[in-house]
Parts: sequence; structure tokens; C-alpha cells
Amino acid sequence: MKRILIFITVCLIITSCDDGDIIVTSFDFDDSTLQICGGPGGYLFFKINEGGTESFSLRLPTTDILFVSQGARTFTIDGTNNTINYRLFSSEVTSEYFCNEIPPTNPTVTTEYVAVSGDAVLTTILVLDDNDGVPLEEEFDANGDPMDTDGDGIPNHYDNDDDGDNVLTINEIGDDPNAYQNSDPDDIPDYLDSDDDNDGVATRDEAGGGTNPFNYDPKNTGTPNFLNIEQTENVPATAYIEHSYNFRSSIVLDINNLVLINGEEQITREFFSLGEIDDIINEPVNQTPDFPED
Repeated sequence: MKRILIFITVCLIITSCDDGDIIVTSFDFDDSTLQICGGPGGYLFFKINEGGTESFSLRLPTTDILFVSQGARTFTIDGTNNTINYRLFSSEVTSEYFCNEIPPTNPTVTTEYVAVSGDAVLTTILVLDDNDGVPLEEEFDANGDPMDTDGDGIPNHYDNDDDGDNVLTINEIGDDPNAYQNSDPDDIPDYLDSDDDNDGVATRDEAGGGTNPFNYDPKNTGTPNFLNIEQTENVPATAYIEHSYNFRSSIVLDINNLVLINGEEQITREFFSLGEIDDIINEPVNQTPDFPED
């Protein structure tokens, strides 16, 4: 009787697997690094497993410039435009296989699964920093929204001239770590005060028509006009100085509801973290805001 039961159980297992479906709950890419090649028109993300003979790749042919906008974006995997491939190779494969315009002939692909459905979720995290000496948390309002004190379109947290007076914020905060510099009797620190000496003439209009108020002291008083209440010459400014900040972008890439097929074989995965790339963009940006028209 025991032998009969074992035989029946084996038959049931064979019958249930007869359709060729394979359900896989994990991939062996946990210790692999997410890499990228290409750009607009052909982004390719890929991972190579630790043994070097398996790969998982995602191709996004979007012409959009990625990694420059904060938030999550979903790409539907359709097997034609946005595609995912899981490959097994005859020998160890390197990034050159993916990053060459024409892949090398070796190693060869021995087995390939192609995604027929799923979603790729690309989350971009931005860090924009003006390095102006003001803590980041002080450049947002009580509701957590970014402030733009001078209304030039560049929020304070990456505006290196927060008050738009053509004097860099870092040169207006002073040396006292407990109190910001305030050159006039009001309660507004210089880096947020458009009239630093409170003489009725805007700081940027006390540059003699130039764009650097620090350089304008025509009477050689030893103090530039914008900090000298006795000097009220007014030459309206016509341009902002060039602004600069550092642009950093990192990404997290996840795959949801993935279905891969190879003939009658099928691999499914409800969630798969493809990984992350820190500082996929890390570079300085120079920008001159539009000057307000009268």
C-alpha cells in the first residue's frame, strides 16, 4: 500500500508540471551591481551575477532625458519597446557585452527568457546644493515647501544668491556660527535682505551699473556703496550674476509583476529589486536667471 501511495504521488507531481511552467521566487543577483549603458533613445540597465554567466537586462528606448526629475516613473514592459531579458551564457560575460554597439560573438547565449509583461519603476532622488553655508532645513518654509526669496525661479536651497542682490549668500552670512550677519538695524540678515545698508537703494543697484556691488566704492571710502548708508547713488541693475549649484541624482530601479517566457517555460516574479545607482549624475550647473522687467 505504501508503494502504491508513493507511485500515485509521483504521478500527480509529473501531471501538475506537464505544462512546462516554472515558478521562480528569486534570482541570484543579490550581490551584483546595477550598471547602465546608453542614453536617450536607448537606455540599457543590466546586472551580471557573481559567477558571470547569467544576466538580467532592461532596455528603455525612451528619448526622454532620465535622472533629472524627482520622483517615480513607471515603464510598461511589452516585449517590443520596453524589454527585459534573462540570459544564461556559455562562459563569463562582462559589461562590454552590453555596452558595445555590436555585442561580441563570445560568449554565446545558451538560454534566454524574454519578458512578456511587467512594470519597471524608476525612482529618481535629486540633491541640489548651492554650498552657501545655510543649512538645508532653513531654506524651506514651515510647511516644508522650498522658499524662493528673490523670486528668480531658483529655490533658496540651490540658489547661491538667495536675495537676488548680486552678492553671493556665502559672502553675506558672516563668520558667527550662531548669528547671521546683519549690516543694518532691521531684523533681516544680509543674505535675505535686498537692501543691506537700509539706505533706500537696493543692493544690486549700488554697483554703478555693474553686477558686483562689492567692487563699487567710487569715493574710496573703504566700504562698498551697498554697505555705506552715506552713499545712495542709484544705477538700476540690468542683470543677475551667474548662479551655480551642484546637481546630484541617484536612482532606484524595481520590477513588478514580471513574467518571462522561454518556449513553454515561464518565470514569474511579483517583485524584483534590480538595484540602485548612487550619483548617476554629479556635476556643477551654471545658470543665470532672467532679470525682472520693469
